[in-house]
Amino acid sequence: MPEKIWYTYDDIHRAIRNLAAKVQASGTAYDAMIAIGGGGFIPARMLRCYLNIPIYAVTTAYYLNDADYGTRNEISKIQWLDPLPQCLKGKNVLVVDEVDDSRVTLEFCLRELQKEDLGVIGVAVLHEKIKAKKGVLPEGLPYFSGLVTEDLWINYPWDAEDIDAHNAQAAAGKASA
Repeated sequence: MPEKIWYTYDDIHRAIRNLAAKVQASGTAYDAMIAIGGGGFIPARMLRCYLNIPIYAVTTAYYLNDADYGTRNEISKIQWLDPLPQCLKGKNVLVVDEVDDSRVTLEFCLRELQKEDLGVIGVAVLHEKIKAKKGVLPEGLPYFSGLVTEDLWINYPWDAEDIDAHNAQAAAGKASA
């Protein structure tokens, strides 16, 4: 079992504010976000407070579940923008996910979106893990991360069954085995 780290809602809010500032400072005006579900939904909603742009969603299946850390042999589309809404054609979009871990899902989504009639495609992740990646990002895409972390299992507050216990674990030093 990998070492774990806990973040509170306050930690996440500050990281999203930081992430939004990086996106805004990039000089590219994004017209919409495309959240990768399920992890990208909450960060995208929080980013909307700062970027004030609409959110669209795509969902894929790669991880088996949160308990055994296993993956499927290939990624499949569960929900997709098919066909691409007319209002997004030629527009700049920011693809949002919670964590850049193996990068497999992110690469899949970006490659699929590059087939569409879009303007600039950027990437915003809440957490960027420092580790070797299985997936590769297409060259030249703007990339923004809110926080950089070691290769730890990240426990987000929105996954907690007991938020008080979750916050106590976060306050106890963030990481444990």
